Amino acid sequence: MKIHILADNRAAKRGILAEHGLSVFIEHDSMNILFDTGQSDVYRINAERMAVDLGKVDCIVLSHGHYDHCGGLIHFPASDEFPEVYIRKDAFNSKYALNQDGETYSEVGIPWSLDDLGTLKDNVIITERNVSLAPGINLIGEVPYVTSFERPHPLLYTGDALSKSPDTMKDEQMLVIAGNEGLIILLGCSHPGIINCVNHALDMFPGKNVETLVAGMHLDKVSPQHLNMTIRHLLDLDIKRVIPLHCTGILAITEMRRLMGDRCLMLCAGDSLEL
Repeated sequence: MKIHILADNRAAKRGILAEHGLSVFIEHDSMNILFDTGQSDVYRINAERMAVDLGKVDCIVLSHGHYDHCGGLIHFPASDEFPEVYIRKDAFNSKYALNQDGETYSEVGIPWSLDDLGTLKDNVIITERNVSLAPGINLIGEVPYVTSFERPHPLLYTGDALSKSPDTMKDEQMLVIAGNEGLIILLGCSHPGIINCVNHALDMFPGKNVETLVAGMHLDKVSPQHLNMTIRHLLDLDIKRVIPLHCTGILAITEMRRLMGDRCLMLCAGDSLEL
């Protein structure tokens, strides 16, 4: 299996672009998967410069309904056989982020509608439960809030212009691949909490361990105590390799690297990894 990071907040190679977003291409024996599409065509440009053939994509997984993970779908290369797109039903809800003034909101949801996709909307598969894409390849959602320190994000809301409520991010789904040495887990933002997400995946696969975790973890603005507890839990889970991306935040990433050592890989857009 090979993992190619096509879009991330950081880039460290000549000619590779960065943006606030995430897109990862997974080359697997039985299925090639594009996990998220960033917010623009950056993932497509980087794929060309990395010699990654998006024509090999068998399916697209959209982790949740935010612009920086779904926006780039409309830039996917045109093809007679457009791949199936898996997205949860609640991802199409209106989504907002509370601005710094504490009073106004910014829209952060999907910047296109199904009608904007034309005939391609027939390739969109709405997932409401866990889904098996192929043997050993699963989409898992409905992550429960269990840990004491991981709660719904205080600045994210859903609803409409007149009435909003906290967004519990029921639409977030993770990709879980059963590898030879354990589970390979991919997460877009881990809004229900990275520890809640990993533990939920382990509950779905009793007796398995986590070989590789590739995830945006939404730790860029959490308290030092929250970050420390997260890293301690990740260490206790004895994950072979952790690849923090996107909304994890550079300060959290460097702290993970300090405490986890070589088990934390500081990769970014333009990097590839063979498992």
